[in-house]
Amino acid sequence: MTAAAVAAVTAGLLWLFLAWSGEPTAPVRIDAVKTAFGVGAGAGGVFALWLATRRQRTLELQLAETTRVAAVTERDLEERRVTELYTKAVEQLGSDKAPVRLGGLYALERLGQDNPKQRQTIVNVLCAYLRMPFKAPKHGLKGTAARETADHDDPELQVRLAAQELLKTHLSHDGPAYWPGMSIDLQRAVLIDFRLSGCTLEAADFSRARFVGSVHIRGTTFARRAGFYGADFAAPANFDQSVFAEGAFFSWAHFHGDTRFTRTRSAGEFLFANTTFEGQALFDGGEHEKLELPVED
Repeated sequence: MTAAAVAAVTAGLLWLFLAWSGEPTAPVRIDAVKTAFGVGAGAGGVFALWLATRRQRTLELQLAETTRVAAVTERDLEERRVTELYTKAVEQLGSDKAPVRLGGLYALERLGQDNPKQRQTIVNVLCAYLRMPFKAPKHGLKGTAARETADHDDPELQVRLAAQELLKTHLSHDGPAYWPGMSIDLQRAVLIDFRLSGCTLEAADFSRARFVGSVHIRGTTFARRAGFYGADFAAPANFDQSVFAEGAFFSWAHFHGDTRFTRTRSAGEFLFANTTFEGQALFDGGEHEKLELPVED
């Protein structure tokens, strides 16, 4: 409608200019009219094209804004859902019923599996749970039967063993559920038959932790300096073939059973000041063969 009006006005003005300038003859007037309408039609077409382009651009901007608002809304809803699931799972960990606490652990695991950005937070929660006070058995759990009996007699032990197993599952670099780049803080934690073999960690601190039962940290990679300051190992501990990229400190640690550090590798320093080895300490092979007698009085 607007384009037609522009064409008509343009044609009329051009026709008047050409037709009435001077004393044109009839053929000249006819040519003037044709030229006027041609120019008017062209001007109207250009104007129509400009309007269509502007309308298309407006629609594109409206669509982009609608898409952006929808994406923000979806992201907010997803973050709210994740927060609600996380809050509910953590509340379950505070229950006085062991099965509810166990459910909270696995709810957190599922949340971390589906939301990589939440994984370190969930690992922090698992570590915090293991750092909570716990009256551990005097000895570790030997064999499946003993483990099942202990689980039945002490439901809290079952929950703690499950938390340890979840850490092992998601720190194992060869496993399908590996969570890369994780750090753990188990300072002063009570750990039962602790297994962390074949894992890769960004950082780890076990300072003053109490290890009840055998410890298996074999073939594990510590990207940063690992801390075992003042840790107590009640039974044999195996660190064979582990990689300590920035070294480790075992100062004031107490090993009650045999300890193996064979074929370990490290680019940093190992500190064993005032470390007590009641059993045999093996440092053969690897880069620590020179540490056969690491005890300092």
